[in-house]
Amino acid sequence: MIDAIRELGKIIMEKENVNELNSLLEDPNSTGKYRVIVTITFTKNTDNWYFEDVEMEEYDKDKNLKYLYRSGPSNAPNYSPSAKLTDIDRTYPLKIKGWFKKILSKENLLNDEEKKFIENIYSLLENSENLIIEKIRKFREETPKKEGIFITLKFKENNTVKYLGDIKVFENILIQTITEEENIKGFNNGVCSICKEEKPVIIGDGIYTFFTIDKTGFISGGLKEENAWKNFPICQTCKRNIEKGKEYLETNLTFKFAGLTYQLIPKFIIGREFVSSEVIDIFTNASKIFKLKENVQKKYLGEENEILGYLKEYEDYLTLNFLFIQKMNKAERILSLIEDVFPSHLKQLFSVKEEVDLLYNKDFTFKTIWNFFSKSDQNKRDADLKAYFLDLSDRIFKGKPVDFSFVLKFLMKRIRTSFVNDDYFNFTVLDAIMIVSFLQKLDLINMEVFNMEERIFSELFEKFKPTFESPLKRGLFLLGGLTQLLLNTQYSRRESTPPFLKQLKGLKMDEKDFKGLIPKIQNKLYEYDAFDKGKQKLAEEASYYLLTAGDNWKMSIDEMNFYFATGMNLINDITKIIYPEKKSSGEKQN
Repeated sequence: MIDAIRELGKIIMEKENVNELNSLLEDPNSTGKYRVIVTITFTKNTDNWYFEDVEMEEYDKDKNLKYLYRSGPSNAPNYSPSAKLTDIDRTYPLKIKGWFKKILSKENLLNDEEKKFIENIYSLLENSENLIIEKIRKFREETPKKEGIFITLKFKENNTVKYLGDIKVFENILIQTITEEENIKGFNNGVCSICKEEKPVIIGDGIYTFFTIDKTGFISGGLKEENAWKNFPICQTCKRNIEKGKEYLETNLTFKFAGLTYQLIPKFIIGREFVSSEVIDIFTNASKIFKLKENVQKKYLGEENEILGYLKEYEDYLTLNFLFIQKMNKAERILSLIEDVFPSHLKQLFSVKEEVDLLYNKDFTFKTIWNFFSKSDQNKRDADLKAYFLDLSDRIFKGKPVDFSFVLKFLMKRIRTSFVNDDYFNFTVLDAIMIVSFLQKLDLINMEVFNMEERIFSELFEKFKPTFESPLKRGLFLLGGLTQLLLNTQYSRRESTPPFLKQLKGLKMDEKDFKGLIPKIQNKLYEYDAFDKGKQKLAEEASYYLLTAGDNWKMSIDEMNFYFATGMNLINDITKIIYPEKKSSGEKQN
């Protein structure tokens, strides 16, 4: 993964002709949440600088070099006097004024002229602190809460406006400070773990915060900090490339997948020189990416996965890596890494998705799966099943077998809840059927298939092949349909909750319960004088398949109730066969 990020960063730096300074900087608005820029503005009169005002302006991506932003530790100044606003009473003294205090405390860092300038600005910041904080606080109150604020400095001299990046001393300090810190952590001759070249190497921390040497217990070489570079030795060039690649991923290649955030990392397996320029452009041309995000309305495998639909058409000269990462303030936690997905497999996923969409006349996405694999209890605040969902997604993208009983456990839990609470039961069952159908058509579920004689429902079962390719599955399916017809009859006659629902035991029925249902349903239909030829034929076919299945059904309670529930849900498909004279498939049969 790291090597792929390095390669992406290298491409970006070559394409944009990025220099060393640019490679060190971060985009303060990489997440799109910091579009408000607040500048502490100074003006020069003859030889001295004066505090002028606190101003607000709109973020400009072309000014990233001018903002000169690179974040530092949460409890210390950044690498320049610019910062994302958190708590104003903390951000200003620590990140803005604190930067000047830190720099002035260092010896031999500044020449006399530079020191005089830095001291001048620090004095102005200190003397005007109350006014500056008051004005920033006012801007914070006037800005919507969801909008972040980025603070930086601005300088006006001879009708010229300059930012931090326009003034050499700030640039030099940033580069020098970063270089010194990297060397302090460990600077040795060795072999770079990324490019494998023998050269001066440093410790590769600070790129992703899930790798750190803050705790000495994680340091190799006798737990000595000076040996920390041995954990992740990396040359300066590779580190800069990785940092640029990471920045680009966060800004341009971060998408949503069933509500979870992921970064799409390309890996050119045959060398990028052999990859078409069109594909390279997909990953390096931000405007094209944004166009895809904003304008493509077709639903693919997730809410914002249109780029996947674009990439599926290309040859397997690259693979795709999906890095699911959760950010909490400065901390980063990897939720999952789905590696080496070929475009050809993406194409297969989309093809099967379209089959399922057409079969059930509804859009299938990974959001459909997420609805069953997000929360163990729908009343819970947090999604505690993310790990299960991501594992299932990994198997789908990799073409690895799926444990059907494991999937059914979660499908039936949600189905039962909907059934008991009368909460969108039909929609829930339909989504569950689509998930099973999707997995089956991808050959990820090992299903038992029987050769059976042609009967009146054979065409219907062929339509949903291979979902109902055993006598027991067909029998339970048709029994579910017959039960739904009785429930429809009771509802139309009583206009209240059908009493027969109690017989279904919250969809936790066992073999004995199912075998006892047919005579109960027949008796009730006779009571309502509603056991017509269509229902008789349905009961006959359900009985035939259940008898063919024999005794001692080798099927779990979850699975039996699932196929029963699918029959309840697909009742319209059943009534088209037993009532061919009916013009409307949506008409209820009593």
